[in-house]
Amino acid sequence: MSMLERIEDFLTRRCVDWSELAHAPVEGCEDSAAYRRQAGWRGADSKCILFHAKGVFHLVVTTRQRQVNARRFKKPFGTKNIRFATPEEVERVLGCRVGSVPPLPLGAPEVPIYADEAILAEEWFHFNPGDPERSFRIGSTSLPPLYSWLENPCLWFREEEDGRFTFLRSLSPPLR
Repeated sequence: MSMLERIEDFLTRRCVDWSELAHAPVEGCEDSAAYRRQAGWRGADSKCILFHAKGVFHLVVTTRQRQVNARRFKKPFGTKNIRFATPEEVERVLGCRVGSVPPLPLGAPEVPIYADEAILAEEWFHFNPGDPERSFRIGSTSLPPLYSWLENPCLWFREEEDGRFTFLRSLSPPLR
């Protein structure tokens, strides 16, 4: 089963309303965002990055606009030796290509998730479901319950006024 099929099944079984947009293949979040805007979609566009640190892969889920500085994750990752996963590692670990990494690493329960609380400031959350020719849209407040149904450990983070990240075990109630 492809990542796209896993995500469709996961969302359907959890009764999460979602929309799908077909578009030309994309290579990253900027390309996806352009197609979504053309379709009239408004909301938070995802940026999902797989990192490698101390033999463990970590998925950071944030918004397209956020600059991701790996140094900010050295404490939760347990090391300052952090690097982006290679395209081959993304394919092996998540079963998809760089540029279409989804926020739901289905089939990879060993991958911890670090989700940005800023996602919840928007009504909608858009992401590629492991397929560079598709975008999905879900209500942003659907994301915390979806993460609670996964086996993956999940930490939420927020950026403080001084630029540091604060890491939270859960969001109760989801912020918006």
